[in-house]
Amino acid sequence: MSERFVLQGELQVLDRETGYVWQRGASQDRMVWKGGREYIEMLNRTNFAGCRDWQYPTKDDLATLLLPEEDRQTGHYTSPLFGPERCCWSCTEAGHHRACYVDFYYGDLYLIEENYANHFVRVVRKP
Repeated sequence: MSERFVLQGELQVLDRETGYVWQRGASQDRMVWKGGREYIEMLNRTNFAGCRDWQYPTKDDLATLLLPEEDRQTGHYTSPLFGPERCCWSCTEAGHHRACYVDFYYGDLYLIEENYANHFVRVVRKP
């Protein structure tokens, strides 16, 4: 696990399996689904971690972060290199105002009403 995910500076994690570069933490605050787009625009506008090509991850992108076993230190089904954020939105919509999110504590993807929940956003850069 430690070889697959590699810390790049303090703000980014490289996934050697996919080639994706992930935000190490996530948004400072939880937000409704649509707020994620504004957050990503702000990161790109301010050149977060020296980059302007951050994207809202799809549900499939986020699924690549899920590991088959829980990390005993963090209690999450992802690398301990990532921040403690439990639930993160994807950009994937699921019809009639529903969107997908990942729950790293339970290690799975879920659907919920876009404006019903407040989750974090962890951005990605793809090769």
